[in-house]
Amino acid sequence: MFITLRNQFLKLLILLACLVFLSLHLALPINLTAVDIGRHIKNGELILHGNLQVLHENYYSYTYKSYPFINHHWFFGVISYILYRLSGFDGLSVFYILLLMATFLLSFDSARRYSSFYIALFFAMISFIMLISRAEIRPEGCSVFFVALDFWLLQRFLQKEISARILIFTIPFIQLIWVNTHIFFPLGIVLVGLFLWQANINKEDKSCTDLLKLVFTLTVAACLINPSGLWGMLTPLNGLKKFGYDLAENQSVFFMIHRFGDNVTYKYFIFAAAILLIGMIMAVYREKLKVLPVALLSGFIVLVTFKAVRLIMPFGFLFIPLSAYFYGPILKGAKINFILGLISAVGIILYFWLMPIQPQIGLMPRVNASAEFYKLNGLKGPIFSNYDIGGYLIYHLQNQEKVFVDNRQEAFPVDFFRKVYIPMQEDPVVWDDLKEKYKFNIIYFYRHDITPWGQAFLIDRIQDPKWAPVFVDDYAIIFARRGSLDQEIIDHFELPKNMFRVTKN
Repeated sequence: MFITLRNQFLKLLILLACLVFLSLHLALPINLTAVDIGRHIKNGELILHGNLQVLHENYYSYTYKSYPFINHHWFFGVISYILYRLSGFDGLSVFYILLLMATFLLSFDSARRYSSFYIALFFAMISFIMLISRAEIRPEGCSVFFVALDFWLLQRFLQKEISARILIFTIPFIQLIWVNTHIFFPLGIVLVGLFLWQANINKEDKSCTDLLKLVFTLTVAACLINPSGLWGMLTPLNGLKKFGYDLAENQSVFFMIHRFGDNVTYKYFIFAAAILLIGMIMAVYREKLKVLPVALLSGFIVLVTFKAVRLIMPFGFLFIPLSAYFYGPILKGAKINFILGLISAVGIILYFWLMPIQPQIGLMPRVNASAEFYKLNGLKGPIFSNYDIGGYLIYHLQNQEKVFVDNRQEAFPVDFFRKVYIPMQEDPVVWDDLKEKYKFNIIYFYRHDITPWGQAFLIDRIQDPKWAPVFVDDYAIIFARRGSLDQEIIDHFELPKNMFRVTKN
């Protein structure tokens, strides 16, 4: 009895250490100038006040204000706005940390049920770097939570640990929330389909397979319950098309290694993917068709993560139960479990030692300074804004300014990026033509834009006598057009060119 209690207490301490590690590394300050959360908050505010235009058209931009747009993450905006009103950005940070910690616990428990506590701990320890690779508050955090929750519920159902009644109410309800929260919602259908297939392979009784067929049907039907109906359900197919603007998060692992070779996360993913694929191959060789549904899920998640690095964090959460599923049957015995537990404990200690961090929630210091300057001094657009800073401007200036572009590539036509947005930053002649067409008074730019054209454009504007830099900080730079309504601002706030270190390759 005493030994059992001591072992349970030890496991609890180890699990608590994992959660502390995760929470500390997920507690990162919000760089509001380069993330989406400001726009999500504004979406929620407008929707709750009865403005439904944001659901169907490009409401925030003056360039394509009537462009049809399916807002597939609107409910995340509602959640974000409510949390923001109740507890500010600090509350949003805490909510997201708790959401991902809950996702970890679900993934860990699924792995434990396929193997043992220490096998699950071993694969969890391997996954840590991937789990903290994308800590920014995003609607996809809801997707990884829903994946983990669906997986856990379906697994427990096949293991006869929850009733049919629970499953039939929970999975379709989760899907109803999911389809209105994030574009990864088809994974809910995929998971139910795979577990139905697994039930058939296991020759489960007819009542079990019939129930899963009903759950599958209800899950598909739930996807139709969104503001855009069938078109909203089919929105994920847009992931197959090109939008004219290539996001870093949608690039392949090999592309990012070539571009940012010093980032260990991409190489670490290859290591983890190799572990999962080796386990999958051994399991297929050993069990044949019995493991085919889980093997296909594993192969699919590895493939799509190689194609888009934004999926490394979701992969990390799925890696834990999937690896346990494949390796659990062969990593048996008290001795192996002791060795894996010891390796995991050492690994966790090394993580704490080698990856120190100063946790912080809420906003980065002084991140709102440029917007405060803009509003305090009565600057007026039209604004030329770059892609990254669009959500920030929507959050701060939606009541007085529309943006030129923002970080929703699907809300603009392909030709806008290919023939307008990118060429005007690459070619001074195109810039001169388009600045007259749009009558820009202000350039409002995120300083750390890493596109090939962004930094060159800023250098050109610093040297351009028609534009005066009037504000700069660690996040943003603001230019005012000479001879515009803001000439008094220029006279008072113009920054000397010698304060900028301009280098050109």
